[in-house]
Amino acid sequence: MKKILLMSVVALSLVGASGCSNNSNSTNNSSVKSSKTVQKKHWDKKKDQKLAKEMDKYSKKKSQTYTKYDGKNKLSTSANRIYPDAFKKDTFKLNGKKISIGWSPQGEHHYDYDVLAIYNHDLTKDGQHKTFLFCWHNQKPIVLVDESGKGNVVNLHVSQDKSLNGSFSNIMYGENI
Repeated sequence: MKKILLMSVVALSLVGASGCSNNSNSTNNSSVKSSKTVQKKHWDKKKDQKLAKEMDKYSKKKSQTYTKYDGKNKLSTSANRIYPDAFKKDTFKLNGKKISIGWSPQGEHHYDYDVLAIYNHDLTKDGQHKTFLFCWHNQKPIVLVDESGKGNVVNLHVSQDKSLNGSFSNIMYGENI
């Protein structure tokens, strides 16, 4: 009887140990899977096309022509600012504070302000322009505006255009516009 009892305890111990072993393997496998993070891209061709349509409507409403930075050919403003080179060459400020900003065509979190799209309208040949920088900042869409004159300091401000801001937010969050 003692032998049977002893063998039962040993058998249960082995079964329990192998069960723990299997559980730890499955835990290890799941932790390996969860540690692999996929970097989410916030901008894609479809969103870019939606923004292009919205900017077309916006330009007609304002009776202005906006030139889009296409990701290949540099975009020059009448203030002699050339995008996207300006992000590396010039100092960008928002509300008087220097910011980290740059061209990030899929919103890969390279900067505090990842610029997803750029649209420019030159008002005059002497440097007056309005350049919209459509950005991803702190997990939120934000439209910054460059109306700075010539020089290496670019003083940005947040767009106050509710229609444009709303359209960009809707595009970023995947809502129908």
